[in-house]
Amino acid sequence: MRKTLFVLMMLFVVISATNAQGAIDLNLIKETVQNEKEYFNDILNIYLNDDPYLRNDDIALVYYGQAYTPSYKAGNDPNEESLKSYVSENNYNRIYSTAKKILAYNPVSLNALFYAWRSSDVLGKAEAEVTSYVTKYLAILEMITTVNDGKSSSTAFRVITPDDQDHIMYGIMDIENIKSRNFDTETLCNIINVEPSKKFTATTMYIDVSIPLTHSSR
Repeated sequence: MRKTLFVLMMLFVVISATNAQGAIDLNLIKETVQNEKEYFNDILNIYLNDDPYLRNDDIALVYYGQAYTPSYKAGNDPNEESLKSYVSENNYNRIYSTAKKILAYNPVSLNALFYAWRSSDVLGKAEAEVTSYVTKYLAILEMITTVNDGKSSSTAFRVITPDDQDHIMYGIMDIENIKSRNFDTETLCNIINVEPSKKFTATTMYIDVSIPLTHSSR
């Protein structure tokens, strides 16, 4: 199991170093989800089946496209709150069942993917299942952090739920010390002053939270 996870993490590093940055067209993604449902569902099924040839733009469609589906909760999901409670209790059976419940209607939930991975590993589930969660989790984070570099408001890491910020900072960028946090009302970015790490060498990280904020204000 540890060998599998090591290989996946090394794959993430290689992909991150070679992928070029590119813009995400949210209007096009919204139009695709709402008007090209068959195509969106086809890409979603490819993602669910862990196709190794899934491209960054396909993952972007699945991840950001979730924000334009009826099941999108913009971070206000009771099951997510229950999941956090079970995590604090180290109740791995509940963590596992709740994470899987969330993934049934939100297959891009980084919280659910992360804790489904952790709990399924602890509970001794099949390696293929554990690897599936890891693959999806890393693919989404790789997409978010290679599309933009997070070093300015114009190249901010963009998330669809507030909790995803922590997965970027701690799960991928290895940030250990946050010095301060501010919110820019014009760009709708969280501006986070950090101690640089090997994976994020700047002192300020920008995270665009406009999607959940816009949804919550409707």
